[in-house]
Amino acid sequence: MSNNTHRTQKKAQPAPPSARLVQLVAALGNGTGLDAHACFAERMGRLFDLSDTIALDAAYKYQSMGPFRPEEGLTERLRADFNQTRDTLLNGITLSFDPGDVKVKLRLPETIETPPVFKPYERFYLSHQRQLITAIQYLRQRLRDGFAAQNHALAQLAVLDTVFDNTLASYGRYCFGAIPMVLGKRFRSLWRAHRNQQQEDQPDPTDAWVAPGGWLHQFRQEMQTLLLAELETRLEPVQGLLDALNHEEPLPQ
Repeated sequence: MSNNTHRTQKKAQPAPPSARLVQLVAALGNGTGLDAHACFAERMGRLFDLSDTIALDAAYKYQSMGPFRPEEGLTERLRADFNQTRDTLLNGITLSFDPGDVKVKLRLPETIETPPVFKPYERFYLSHQRQLITAIQYLRQRLRDGFAAQNHALAQLAVLDTVFDNTLASYGRYCFGAIPMVLGKRFRSLWRAHRNQQQEDQPDPTDAWVAPGGWLHQFRQEMQTLLLAELETRLEPVQGLLDALNHEEPLPQ
């Protein structure tokens, strides 16, 4: 290989969190629920009806009259807010799977029924999803409030973000709502595979299920991985707003 060829090679970019989440869901669900992404613009356009298009056009033409109160160090303050919220949610997820002696609001189901049922794990995951939605929505609104008081360009961006958020909310609920269903199928699939490997007269203690190498231990690890990927995916719009602060340019009029 020549030096010129070597120099023209580009370092592979890591996949965004949303792509990793899609890959995880597809792997656990054997490819089910993974839509083709042939044309992103066309697929996005289908989510906007006439009223959404009118709202988007109004937001693009939005002219804030202020008054503006530019805040020195806004980027640092909002970045710290983002990091604190993310770390709190991340810590909450991690501790819920292995709390030790720490008191936590959410705790991985400890009771193991025979035969096992998915319902307690579904409630556990849905509770985490509600926490993510509430905390990240409040964080996103705090960023918008900071933008609105800074200058016209950022105030306009805050309005645009609100329109996109409202328009895509139902689609987001639909997509994220599919994750517990995929987990339920995975739970039952691992249980069936475990039972098929067991001899009829062979003891099957539940302690072995949650030990390393056990089918339920594997499921719990996969569920945690999926939940962490969902956290990072839900934070992507907020990360985008923060990136806009670092590359602030006036929006075209």
